[in-house]
Amino acid sequence: MKEVLNNYFRIDEKGSSVKRELMGGLVSYLSMSYVIFVNPIILSQAGMPQDAVFMATIISSAIAMLVMGLYAKFPLGLAPCMSMNAFFAFSVVLDMGLTWQAALSSVLVSSVLFLILSFTKARQRIINEIPQSVKQAGTVGLGIFIAFVAFKNSGIIVTDAGNLITFGGFANPNVIIAFAGIAVASFFLVRKNQYAVFFGMIGAAVVGLLIRYGVDLGWFNLAPEVISTLPQLPAGSPIAIPYEPFNSMMDNTFMVSFKHLGDILNVKGIIVSLTFLFLDFFGTATTLSAAASQIPDLSKEEFEENHRIYAADAIGTFIGSIFGTSNLSTYIESVSGIINGARTGLMAVVCGLLFLLSIFIYPLLSLITAAVTTPAMVTIGIFMMQNITNIDWHGGYENVIPSFLIIVMMPLTGSISLGLVLGFISWELCMIFAGKFKDISLTMHLITLVSIAYLFTI
Repeated sequence: MKEVLNNYFRIDEKGSSVKRELMGGLVSYLSMSYVIFVNPIILSQAGMPQDAVFMATIISSAIAMLVMGLYAKFPLGLAPCMSMNAFFAFSVVLDMGLTWQAALSSVLVSSVLFLILSFTKARQRIINEIPQSVKQAGTVGLGIFIAFVAFKNSGIIVTDAGNLITFGGFANPNVIIAFAGIAVASFFLVRKNQYAVFFGMIGAAVVGLLIRYGVDLGWFNLAPEVISTLPQLPAGSPIAIPYEPFNSMMDNTFMVSFKHLGDILNVKGIIVSLTFLFLDFFGTATTLSAAASQIPDLSKEEFEENHRIYAADAIGTFIGSIFGTSNLSTYIESVSGIINGARTGLMAVVCGLLFLLSIFIYPLLSLITAAVTTPAMVTIGIFMMQNITNIDWHGGYENVIPSFLIIVMMPLTGSISLGLVLGFISWELCMIFAGKFKDISLTMHLITLVSIAYLFTI
């Protein structure tokens, strides 16, 4: 078996070993497994059945990683993207008014377009022609938006008549739970531990259970509606055969994306599908570049010209739309496996198989509340915020103005898509104002026209 694995994945040639690949897969799984619980919480706010999304998350992630490992033979993990699920739930469904079924159809369409781009030279051309500052500002804006949503859902931020928003206060136990988890995640981040997100959620869940225990003992006096929001241990065994989640997925989300394709045959549906494509396309490009930088002596043929890597990502999103979840993307957390020595697709295969085993722990969903997911979302926001240093703040206001608008408008309007289109439009306008019309590519002209069309849909 060892020889078969070595020959297929070229393990020795890559300077690795089967043991390193197995450990890399385990480390990557632990680093990104939080998505199994966080993704259902976020998408449930769009009206999707939580247990169905739980099952869809695991199945689509596992298949995507098997494709990445066996087909692309690259050491990366894939799962529903934390920024994409936020865009899906809060912008597309809650803000723009599409049904979650139609939103899944848009995810399906975007995956097919992504797959086509993955095998053409258009992929690299589009990536190169989007201004660097605009791309980085989009990442920063998404990070702030995700953290803002987490603060709101956990009660850290509440509405206020005078100031629009204000601090929710520690009278709400979920605020304590969220801050405790953020503190734990911060400790491990500072210690450069790749499990910071995972441990942050565990810390929040433990504090939540202690508060619930204090309520049972009469130490705390909380209203019943507040108690119901606290984490709780599963009623039975934490391990069970997932009959209910599987049936829920088959009844509610499986193949829904195909059935509702007719719902997106309009300007709004087209804009949403293209926005999904844009976010997935550039998010993947950014993550892949970061991951590849951790692999020593990686050749251009193995990475930049390996269309299979992007194809695996697109196939993952296609599978996800079929089972019932938002766009999948390469996870930067899976770089932890690379850091631990993994160099081949065997790492992705191991991580995918471990995801499949996770279907048996669905009773633990009772532990995961909005407050418990807050550390994960805030940590992701911190990671994405670091891209702000890649924006050319001193390269002229034609870079500064669109970057500022993107970063500010995403969280303040509650619309990721609006922030992006305002950034694209303002960039083109500022370039014209600066007398640089000839420097604007045809690709950017087309993106600006699509952005203007989007404004007429809101």
